Amino acid sequence: MEYGSEGWEIHAEIEPHLNDVIIQKATPDSFLNTTLEEELYKKGIKNIYISGIQTEACVDTTCRRAFSMGYKVTLLSDAHSTWNSSEISAQQIINHHNGVLRWFADVYPSEEVEFR
Repeated sequence: MEYGSEGWEIHAEIEPHLNDVIIQKATPDSFLNTTLEEELYKKGIKNIYISGIQTEACVDTTCRRAFSMGYKVTLLSDAHSTWNSSEISAQQIINHHNGVLRWFADVYPSEEVEFR
């Protein structure tokens, strides 16, 4: 999503609060050239819950990177999405990644995850 475009905007139902940290990224890796690692460290966060878009790019890359950095990663299996490719449907891509990313994350539907 291009910075500032309509598709880039944060949806009103999950808009940040005044003191929330917003981290802008420019690559599929949420850690690359961002302050994400620094912010997590400052807050003592070691467990990461991942959702988002695009499953086969940003979600996949960030899952693997977080795992490699030593975080405990949980992928919300029903909270990431993508678009159909010319070869397979979006749902097939999502299902495939929910299986593959089990090497790097615990994978659960959001209704089974208790956020604290």
